[in-house]
Amino acid sequence: MTLITRFEFPLAKAIYLLNRATEPGLGGDKRKFWREIMGFEEPEAIREAILAKVSLEMLQLQDTTEYGTRYRAYIEIIGPSGVSHWIRTVWIVLSNEEVARFVTAIPARNED
Repeated sequence: MTLITRFEFPLAKAIYLLNRATEPGLGGDKRKFWREIMGFEEPEAIREAILAKVSLEMLQLQDTTEYGTRYRAYIEIIGPSGVSHWIRTVWIVLSNEEVARFVTAIPARNED
């Protein structure tokens, strides 16, 4: 595994999770999950909740692309609504870098 020294989670990615609605069958409605089910209203709260649970030791190799190496980490989050859910987070370490950059977070399914 590449030497990873830290995580980077731009606020814009958390805003995306709270605001992204898709048509049925096109990746799921992120907004509905994060707002209505988990109860998050502020992007900073999502970012803090994820960063509080994830650690470098949790990263599992997912795949390698021309851009870098992607990892996943499974974390359990309790949202402001009181609902607890396992989340699959995805991170990428760009080629020749040591920073795990946040890509996305989705509810984990049994087949994950």
